[in-house]
Amino acid sequence: MPTDTVRARAACKFALRALAWSLGFFGVLRLGWTEAHAVLPFTHLQAALAVGLFGTPASPIDATLACSGTDALALCFGAIFGYPVQWRKRLLGAAAGAGVILALNISRIGTLGRAAASPSWFNALHVYVWPAVLTVAIGGYVFAWMRIADRRPATSGGADAPDPSGGVRLRPTGGFVVLTAAFLLVFSATSPLYLESAGVLALAGFIARAAAALLGMVGVGAQAAGNVLWTPRGGFLVTQECIFTPVIPIYLAAICAYSATMRRFTLGILATLPLFTALGIARLLVVALPDAIVTSSTFMVHAFYQLVVAAVLVFLAARWRHNGRAAVGRALVGLIGGVLFLQFFGPVYTRLVTRLASLPLDDPQGAIAFLPAFQVGLYLALWIAACFAVGWRLFVAGLAALALTQVAGLLALHSLVAHAGLTPHVRDVRGWAVAGPLLIVAAVVSVARSHR
Repeated sequence: MPTDTVRARAACKFALRALAWSLGFFGVLRLGWTEAHAVLPFTHLQAALAVGLFGTPASPIDATLACSGTDALALCFGAIFGYPVQWRKRLLGAAAGAGVILALNISRIGTLGRAAASPSWFNALHVYVWPAVLTVAIGGYVFAWMRIADRRPATSGGADAPDPSGGVRLRPTGGFVVLTAAFLLVFSATSPLYLESAGVLALAGFIARAAAALLGMVGVGAQAAGNVLWTPRGGFLVTQECIFTPVIPIYLAAICAYSATMRRFTLGILATLPLFTALGIARLLVVALPDAIVTSSTFMVHAFYQLVVAAVLVFLAARWRHNGRAAVGRALVGLIGGVLFLQFFGPVYTRLVTRLASLPLDDPQGAIAFLPAFQVGLYLALWIAACFAVGWRLFVAGLAALALTQVAGLLALHSLVAHAGLTPHVRDVRGWAVAGPLLIVAAVVSVARSHR
């Protein structure tokens, strides 16, 4: 049991290390070469992102070195690198912290630009509000990271708890949730970069050409022109948005949270580009499926990642609850149950919900129309894979709750479109389609545990 003296010495050492790291970062960032070639371009990039997200400033403002956010980064990195935990945890904490600070600083520049027409509002935000927000956010993030970093895997039920089959049973952790939120925030904030990138567009062209070559090997007449794939079913445009899917930040968060060694972490990061390039090609190969399986290849191409994420969640749910072959069997049975519901009962259920929710809405990709039946199919698949033993009463209660959220959500969406002119991005609709059943299942499992 550590004594008060030992604790005091440890705290003093941490404070000195954090101070040394912070001063080191401050010194490097204040070098003339660093300011000219790194900090200033970094500031201009944030200003451009702020304009893209918040609009053109009400009055011209100059984003100087003082607006870079590097001082906040130096303080945050100093505390994280000075904390006595594994280097992998420090690097992950610094990466997530940089994402949080970057998102906040872009918001700071954007809101200051919008308030520039009013000197009183501008001064209040610039001098008082935003410095306080950044200080509280950095302190809160660092303390939250310390609590997560200090946690040790439990002997059973932890994130990396061994199971009798000799594998590792994955469990959701706070670190994964925090990293996912941070990476999704960075993904959204930096969208103007990759959505207008010529390099990403060139990758889209490569994916279209690779898909055309593979389709030709199986006897499907296809050719690619630029980033467009032409098939007997029509043309398919591969854009930057098709490649940079929100699945990428979730994948990176999982790699960061669950990589037990630096080797696995490095391999997971290096696999990101080839993995999602392969998925992009596989997404286009859907057009080769016969009409008996896919009635609308365009719809399936658009919904590809939504279906992939759903299948992965079902397998992870089965792996969380069962071991070895039992997990695979449960997952397959769950997926079959979900697909059968979509095939035979999905259209009837969708018509019922859409009538109650006063549809139709503008839905070019069919994501909204697909949402009700898809959510019930995913809920059924997750239940079979991981929650069958909970009981049919909670299953029915969860299903009823899901149906209510669908009707309420679609009514709210209809109201926003009709009265506020706000149209949701199709990416948000697909995210809701996956997150809704997952949250309902998690809530039902929590209720079941509390009654034991």
